[in-house]
Amino acid sequence: MKKVNLYGKWIISISLLIICGYVYLIQVNDNKQVIEETSAQMHFEINNTKHAIETLKPKASPAEDFETEKPIYTAILDKALLIRDKELRIKTISNHLLNWAKEAPLECVHWLSEQYKAPEHMLYISQVIHFLITDNLPVAGDIILNFEILHSDQSIVDDYLSSQVAVSPYDGIEWLNNLSNEKIKQEAELRLLQTWAKLGPMQLLNYLEVHTEIAGNNRHIIQHQLAQTLTKNNSKQVQDEFYSYPSSFQPNLAYSVISQWPEHELSDAREWIFTLEGEQSKYFAIKSYIDYTGTSSANMNELIEQIHSSKLRAHLLERLQ
Repeated sequence: MKKVNLYGKWIISISLLIICGYVYLIQVNDNKQVIEETSAQMHFEINNTKHAIETLKPKASPAEDFETEKPIYTAILDKALLIRDKELRIKTISNHLLNWAKEAPLECVHWLSEQYKAPEHMLYISQVIHFLITDNLPVAGDIILNFEILHSDQSIVDDYLSSQVAVSPYDGIEWLNNLSNEKIKQEAELRLLQTWAKLGPMQLLNYLEVHTEIAGNNRHIIQHQLAQTLTKNNSKQVQDEFYSYPSSFQPNLAYSVISQWPEHELSDAREWIFTLEGEQSKYFAIKSYIDYTGTSSANMNELIEQIHSSKLRAHLLERLQ
């Protein structure tokens, strides 16, 4: 009887162990599945988070790119600023700045603007800007306008405009109007127009007819230079087409025509003056003839008598004395 009871207990124990093992395996599988699902979910969420961060993260701006490359030049230049020998310091810094200006002109000038306490500060700025005017004219123009200190640098302004007028004088005038220094602006405008007169006289002549705000001494100087350029290029054509030019321009043109008349054909010049129409044109032509041939010219009274204004006649007679 005792053996039967022991045997039964043994069977029950084995059964319980099997059941416990089975339950354990089921739990392990369930936990493994949960872990795998959780891991997959976490992986998905991490990837999504990374993607969201990358999406929200702004693209690197030129300034950030500049921050990456900036130390290369600034470290070299910072060391160069410490060079005691002035000549060597200027040469070293200038070379590095021009190389930097080729690669990144805006960053180069920005760095320079922060070095206002450095020795030869304006010298370096001037070197870089003059270089950019020949290397990259549009960028040079923008930089000059962005740094107001450069508005008062007559050398830089003149250099830029002399290059710009050859490309587009109209753009040069528009650029000039953005300068803050009124004195530099007025002086630069005259030089721009003088350069334009040499490069495109007819284009400038048309511009002057429309833009009457250019008045006074500047207009007189420019018209005189225009007349000289036109008659020098083709004096005979100007004589033949004289009345096709604006009436306000004809007096200056008449003076220039006579001043460039061949010396051995002065009799033809006198005849041309006789046929001229317009009091002012005839006056300037006679004045030019007197200036050109000398005050001892004979038979000038006949020409002078054609001038109706007593005041203008008196001026001409004074030049003969």
